[in-house]
Amino acid sequence: MTVKAMDTTTEAAEAVRKPYSEMTVLVVDATDIVRETVVTMLRDMGFGQVLQAGNGEHALSMMLLKQVDLVLSEWQMPKMDGMELLAKMRADKKHSRTPFIMLSSIIEQAAVIQAIKSGVSEYVVKPFSAKILSERVLRAIEGPARSAAQKKAAGSSKEEPLQQQPLRILVVDDVVDNIQVISDILRKDYKVGAATSGEKALKICAAEPQPDLVLLDVMMPEMNGFEVCKRLKADPQTQHITVIFLTALDQTMDIVRGFELGAVDYITKPVNPPVVKARVKTHAALIQSAKEMRNQIDTLQDSFRLKNDVEQILQHKVKGALSDLQMTLKALEQGADDPATVRINTSSIRVSCSDLTQQVEQLLVLTKQD
Repeated sequence: MTVKAMDTTTEAAEAVRKPYSEMTVLVVDATDIVRETVVTMLRDMGFGQVLQAGNGEHALSMMLLKQVDLVLSEWQMPKMDGMELLAKMRADKKHSRTPFIMLSSIIEQAAVIQAIKSGVSEYVVKPFSAKILSERVLRAIEGPARSAAQKKAAGSSKEEPLQQQPLRILVVDDVVDNIQVISDILRKDYKVGAATSGEKALKICAAEPQPDLVLLDVMMPEMNGFEVCKRLKADPQTQHITVIFLTALDQTMDIVRGFELGAVDYITKPVNPPVVKARVKTHAALIQSAKEMRNQIDTLQDSFRLKNDVEQILQHKVKGALSDLQMTLKALEQGADDPATVRINTSSIRVSCSDLTQQVEQLLVLTKQD
């Protein structure tokens, strides 16, 4: 009864959902280059119209003029930050259910929980790849259960635990002997790949599975390391990949240029094995920590949604069915001598018991979710 009505409403809502090409997305971030990168990712996903705002106030003024189907917002911004924007949207009937994705480098658990409790649809830790963003956008729009079902139907397999996935490192150098030396140093602890040119490196980085870290020689023919790094960081598909330069150069300006292009460190050549191991281990730990934090955030979000789903079933469905049972039993007691009344109330009890059984089964399904 109640369940069927709810299911019908849900199916109707899903049936009228817009495809990406008909949706309007609003990207809110104070940094132009970050905003443009996210906009490019969304356009590549097929969204029809992608709007931009530099802060929460600007975003709200735009939403007064334009219907928005999805909001992606940085947390830390001037004038009005992402949390204030989220609070105002959730307090407004027009935007109370609009999917909202928080983009942030803040990874403290308390902050993430605060965002989840405030009504964020998804929480994405910076830096992120286009693939990660695409998955979170799908979850925010369709809901975690529906998006998971779609991925399963498309043949996606569940990821293995992070500890079973050694980090992937790509060594880029035009001298094969240099690649061999570095590979011998690292292959015991990491999955090591190689490229002998910048062009090959870019192709490998753009393909799946992507490397987590690139050890990139500066001095190469045709395309030097600076140009490779520049292209990696300019491409939304590869900008998240960590880059460490391999260089024989000891001039400060060259080192500074590498950092300005987005590299996180450099190793001088000829390489010293303990130094290579130490530098790579430091940044590998940061990469692994970020992966684990994303996994924890997903778990926090799923746990919070599960808790809400269970509370909704208990509060609105199980309690309602129990209340109906109590009223029916009372009516049955009062009309016990009337066969017609007994039949009607007995039938009503059967319906209530059937409803309760469905709700208990739904609760069991929810509690068994990973």
